[in-house]
Amino acid sequence: MSPLSRYQNPELQDQLAAQYVLGTLRGPARRRMQTLMQQIPALQLRVRHWENQLQPLNDSVAELPPAASVWAGIDQAINPAAASDSGSLIESLKQRLNLWRYLTATGFAFALVLGVLLTLQLNQPASNSASGVVNYVAVMKNSDDQPSMVVTLVQEGRQLSLDMLQKPVIADDQVLHLWAISKEDGHIRSLGTIPVEKHIEKTLSKPQWGMISSAEHLIVSVETTAQVLTPGPDIIAKGLCVKVEGWQAKTG
Repeated sequence: MSPLSRYQNPELQDQLAAQYVLGTLRGPARRRMQTLMQQIPALQLRVRHWENQLQPLNDSVAELPPAASVWAGIDQAINPAAASDSGSLIESLKQRLNLWRYLTATGFAFALVLGVLLTLQLNQPASNSASGVVNYVAVMKNSDDQPSMVVTLVQEGRQLSLDMLQKPVIADDQVLHLWAISKEDGHIRSLGTIPVEKHIEKTLSKPQWGMISSAEHLIVSVETTAQVLTPGPDIIAKGLCVKVEGWQAKTG
């Protein structure tokens, strides 16, 4: 199998292209993406698609300038030693963070992912830069192909966070169940139940984290009981599970 074969998946190409344009791919991951774009014309076309999709929105949404204290806090978190001479850095950050003006129905889910990544990065202790690094992201869509949930996963502590963009309406005797579909054997394995809440955080077991590392998709089903071995037919959300930290080291 060609080392590039895994990147021929149109859905994966679309997710990576969107993250590249929004800036969620950083460092080696971004450089790896640039190399892949030269090798895979279809991937380059997806990047151009997202650039064309999002760029016109920049002029259609009025900019809301944040308070000066916000920029000072960001500057201090990124470069404490140079906080006294932060004018040029802050202006650069302002230009980069203008992508928040892209928050529309089309780009909202991916921008939300970026927000989660930035929040984790800026809130982590300076002495422990490896802590809180997001390893996997799944932007999950409903049956209408609209983003409905965003899952982020951090290997440190095996933390799963789920944000509901649209809360599903279920009966009192029903529960939501999160599942991982293996890309190796296609088996569907349980990650447990989740409450109907705007933001959810849970710690995964070691076996559950193993399911994440081998997952192709994450899905959410509506069940009548928490004690189920396989999902029922009512699947309300599904999304590709994408490795966003260190993914460039995997070639097949």
